[in-house]
Amino acid sequence: MRRLPLLVLALLAACSSPPRPEMLNAGIYAGALPATLGGGDERQVRLTLRPGGDAALQATFIDNASRFFAEGRWSEQGDRVVVDLAGERPGRVVFARSGPQLVAREWDRALWGEEGVPVLYRLNR
Repeated sequence: MRRLPLLVLALLAACSSPPRPEMLNAGIYAGALPATLGGGDERQVRLTLRPGGDAALQATFIDNASRFFAEGRWSEQGDRVVVDLAGERPGRVVFARSGPQLVAREWDRALWGEEGVPVLYRLNR
């Protein structure tokens, strides 16, 4: 019986500690990018940010079977989320946090297009 109050206190302490900063933006984000003026198709984009710093970015083109997938690392730099992609087409995408959204500030316009600003919405909490 004496252990029960200690167990309850330990559980309350564990639940009340603030999340680590790298956990705040970890999650899955998705959005649509408009078709490009050069004839590129609309794309559905999904960005996965894992707590350990791994990232995955994928895009599915609406009107054809083309797909894009890249993995890399992500980090927080002030109010920015920076995703460095490795692989066949290495690159960097920099997002500004805006509540549950990531708003792209820097991206490869040759790959992702000039039209609009890519905005991804958090799918999980």
